[in-house]
Amino acid sequence: MKNKGTQKRTKRSNLVMGFAIFMIVAGILVLLYPIVGNYLANRERSSASTSYDNALKKMSKKEKAQQYELAKLYNQYVFDKQQGHHPDPIAYKSIIKNESNVMGTIDIPAIDIEKMPFYHGTSFKTLDKGLGHLEGTSIPIGGKNTRSVITGHSGVKNQILFTDVKNLQEGDLFYINILGKRLAYQIDSFEEILPSESDKVKIVEGQDKVTLLTCTPPGINTYRLLVNGHRIPYKDAEKQKVRKRNLWSYQNVVLATLVINFLLFLILVSIYRFHVKRFRSDDPLVVYKARKRLRRLFTLTKIYFVLIFVAMLTVLSIAVYGYVQMQEDTSLGAVDVGQTEQLSTFNLDKVNRANYAEKQIASVNVANYAEARGNSYETTNNWGIGKLQIPKVDIDLPVLAGLANENLLTGAATYRADQQLGRGNYVLLAHNIFEQDVLLHRIKNLSLGDKMYITDFKDIYTYDVSVNKVIEETEVSYIEDKAKDGKQLLTLLRCEGNIGTIYRRVVQGKLSSVQPIETASTQLLKEVGVKAQAQEAPKKLLNKRRVSPFQQFAMLIAAKFVSEPLQTMVPMFLFFLLPILFFSLIH
Repeated sequence: MKNKGTQKRTKRSNLVMGFAIFMIVAGILVLLYPIVGNYLANRERSSASTSYDNALKKMSKKEKAQQYELAKLYNQYVFDKQQGHHPDPIAYKSIIKNESNVMGTIDIPAIDIEKMPFYHGTSFKTLDKGLGHLEGTSIPIGGKNTRSVITGHSGVKNQILFTDVKNLQEGDLFYINILGKRLAYQIDSFEEILPSESDKVKIVEGQDKVTLLTCTPPGINTYRLLVNGHRIPYKDAEKQKVRKRNLWSYQNVVLATLVINFLLFLILVSIYRFHVKRFRSDDPLVVYKARKRLRRLFTLTKIYFVLIFVAMLTVLSIAVYGYVQMQEDTSLGAVDVGQTEQLSTFNLDKVNRANYAEKQIASVNVANYAEARGNSYETTNNWGIGKLQIPKVDIDLPVLAGLANENLLTGAATYRADQQLGRGNYVLLAHNIFEQDVLLHRIKNLSLGDKMYITDFKDIYTYDVSVNKVIEETEVSYIEDKAKDGKQLLTLLRCEGNIGTIYRRVVQGKLSSVQPIETASTQLLKEVGVKAQAQEAPKKLLNKRRVSPFQQFAMLIAAKFVSEPLQTMVPMFLFFLLPILFFSLIH
């Protein structure tokens, strides 16, 4: 009976171990699938690039010169057409034509793109095999009055393509290889646009530019990310150092983790086999020491397993805590404005220094909000010029000068530099984090007649809600400088819906009273959340950090889980599987 029971336990244990090994192998294969798929796709692109090089070698100098001149004519045709003229059309497919069907190749050293081919057009089949040149834009041969657009997919499961271009930074370089020439371009700006905003990729007169275009956010593809570069001398480009921007890529994380796990596993198995061999010795002392060390090895491996398990739970707990912290708003609380106008005297300087360019506004997610929350102390003190308080919906936010994304993620940002409270239409904007109750999310619950208080630390302005509705983004009359009826307005605006929505939530209030802080009633000061005292007021809106270092760390961990779940979880998952695999093989 005992032997049968032992056999059953052994059989059950073998089944469990077999299932564990199966899950480990299956998990690793799933993790490697995108990497292998990208490798195979890169091999095909490498073959296309080699065919292109061979095709160029077969072309004579005269043929290359003819192709170059034809490309110049086409570029002039594109420029004239964009200028409103009606030049004679030129057949697009006949430009830079060769037997490989490749137009040229591109190198982006910072993200390890090397000799990636691009083709005529941007059809589905074209972008599936590589990059495409957007028809109707300049051929990338360089020269004034040119702007070529090279497009590529992002977020494709088995191909990287342009997925990592979002990690590039201003100053990074890329190279266009075409007709045997190598042209260097330096990135000078990034811009997110809607697919319908084709004017954003028009030629800038007198300039030589190339724009890399891809969909964003990856997998959602609501916007188009433009990475704009201008031509620089090739010799200057060669002198610049390359800074890698894709070290935290999925491929690098998975491969590095697998290598480390494999080496650790080899070390464990080697130590185990060494002691097993000694365990079979005829010397009792050697056997005793080997048995003791084997037990120690098993114990240490079990401790490692427990520590990894505890570490995983700890990191997950910190991420959950950080995520909860992200949901809490950046309320200012009571602000000490000190003696009359002492705090407000800094407002004009902040307004003059602020950036009000709308093109800097980018789509954001909860991870971006978490990062901004961690920097809210600096953002508020650098750009804070007032305070918005709406008691009905418990909104208590700083008013920040300029449309920087950090401002839009921290409080209510001013739309124009010249707008003034109590005069015309004072417009405030904030990002909307989809399905998150932060920033101006709760303005949807305001009713007509509800009070909205705003102060510039000199006066308190009271506005009564007169409009609360959803509009389309094209209805710009709500943000015009002056209202049609001549009323003094406060306008709050945010997106309504998920990334890429065309709808906006707008709340407007009409000015009902203006009260200097120094003569305001105690009740009004309490409603607005300011304290007017005689002593010297601090120059900062916040005298102490509202987000502790641990809270900031927790929110960044949470942001990593939200924005890059695989890159964050894969290392812990694989390190957790290591002792399981070890015990299953030596059992």
